[in-house]
Amino acid sequence: MNQDFEDILSHLNAEEARYLVIGGYAVAIHAQPRATKDLDIFIGTDRANGAAVWRGLAKFGAPVGNVPPDEMAEPGTFFTWGTPPFRVDIITRISGVDFDDAWSRRLIHTVNAATGLTAPFISAEDLIANKQVAGQEEGREQDIADAAAVRRVMKASRRRSPEES
Repeated sequence: MNQDFEDILSHLNAEEARYLVIGGYAVAIHAQPRATKDLDIFIGTDRANGAAVWRGLAKFGAPVGNVPPDEMAEPGTFFTWGTPPFRVDIITRISGVDFDDAWSRRLIHTVNAATGLTAPFISAEDLIANKQVAGQEEGREQDIADAAAVRRVMKASRRRSPEES
């Protein structure tokens, strides 16, 4: 993960924002590294969380000046800046997954062992659900392939005996 993306996550953590890393970076930790054009961040839609996300992004230097803090987490809001491969998407709704349910199943992953940076990622099960529904609804083959890759890794890890773990 590039340094700017790590800095964004660090600022969101400092503001105690409720967010989940989704998309290509989540596929990379659950299944296999793959190229991604952006950092996708799924956020909770309560006002306090919207304000926390807004503060974290503002402290990072994101162009949030035209977005009132109370609108940041408005359901259906999509905030994006940058250009691939350094684009960031802040998303309040994703296909097939409710944020609060996904938050309760989140995986805390070490993003940078040297700095100790951790971030909440969507669980493998929720990632599969999201990718499968998004792939079917929007006809995106990459989403279907991502869901299959995560499913294969989950299946393989279940087959391992306790001695191998």
